[in-house]
Amino acid sequence: MNKAEVEKLLERYRNGLCTEDEIALVESWHLSELSSRESNLDHAELNDAKYQIWNAIEEETELKPVRRHMLWPKLAAAAVVLFFIGFVINNQLKKQLINPQQISNAEKIIKPGGNKATLTLADGSKISLTDATNGVIAKQAGINITKTSKGELIYTIASHSAPNVKNAVYNTIETPRGGQYQINLPDGTKVWLNAESVLKYPAAFSSEERKVELKGEAYFEVAKLTDKKGARVPFKVKSDIGAGRSQEVEVLGTHFNINAYNNEPSNKTTLLEGSVRIKNLQSNISQLLKPGQQSIIASSSPSVRVEIVDAEESVTWKDGYFSFNEENLATIMNKIARWYNVEIDYRGNKINKTFGGRISRFNSVNEVLDMLQTTGAVHFKIEERRILVMP
Repeated sequence: MNKAEVEKLLERYRNGLCTEDEIALVESWHLSELSSRESNLDHAELNDAKYQIWNAIEEETELKPVRRHMLWPKLAAAAVVLFFIGFVINNQLKKQLINPQQISNAEKIIKPGGNKATLTLADGSKISLTDATNGVIAKQAGINITKTSKGELIYTIASHSAPNVKNAVYNTIETPRGGQYQINLPDGTKVWLNAESVLKYPAAFSSEERKVELKGEAYFEVAKLTDKKGARVPFKVKSDIGAGRSQEVEVLGTHFNINAYNNEPSNKTTLLEGSVRIKNLQSNISQLLKPGQQSIIASSSPSVRVEIVDAEESVTWKDGYFSFNEENLATIMNKIARWYNVEIDYRGNKINKTFGGRISRFNSVNEVLDMLQTTGAVHFKIEERRILVMP
């Protein structure tokens, strides 16, 4: 009997269509008794057992018209084999989830974030981009501000008027915990804003300098812009988060990611394309980054440390993934807290271990925690919107 035949047999049993022999077989499986059993089989042994079991079923059982006294030994063999299937599968799940009762309860599923943000205009009025209808949502300084169905905010120069750059007006877009948003600035620069982040920028840029301010995390694709003389107009990003971690990034046209959260120990900029100059605003020390490099500014040093990294890993969040590359648990849990809008509570001894792996940001938090739990180094329990972290 193969797997498909077993499934059909179970369906007939549920519908009351089984013969007496088939009913006896199904009712002998007793898979509910497995929850109290334990096994020392490792992952490879479990996989081998699975294939051996199904081969055994095919060899030992055939539901053909045979004499009744010949069928019972084969049914008994099938019952034993299928009992063992449930046994090893149950223990395989235990190994994978460590303690499934802690984080797999359907009532505790915490869903991921999405496109949520609030736009604050120069006059102080606020627009919830989560609730606003698609289309033009505001006009100011000769600029149309449009919300799209894809979770984007686009600034475009109105065709009938020129933007007023002499008296610059500033807008602020802020994503909450569990939010993200994309902004297309009037110069063509694209910005992806991660959860719990704030970007302040002029509604229209001058021809001499483009400058924005960021707290949190954002990925930038800066458009090249030239003035009337053909010179490139620089684009600057200031991240003033205090504690000796403030910086200014100056670029001409490039792709880069800035991670500048207040609750992180350092301010990190990762370059994917082009070149940028990083200046530590505390010491005025500068460093030039090349693609594949990351700058680190920490309160412990006035310098700008530069390391070689996998730059693509730093922007997987923009493409919908968590990517942990030998990261400590505190950094990982900060990412989880921001994206799922949860509180983190550490219990017991500190866990001095780094973790690696990749998983979709659009999975539930339970699935992300399950992945971390498979290491055996950490365990979790969910209480409402609080995650308890335990060794």
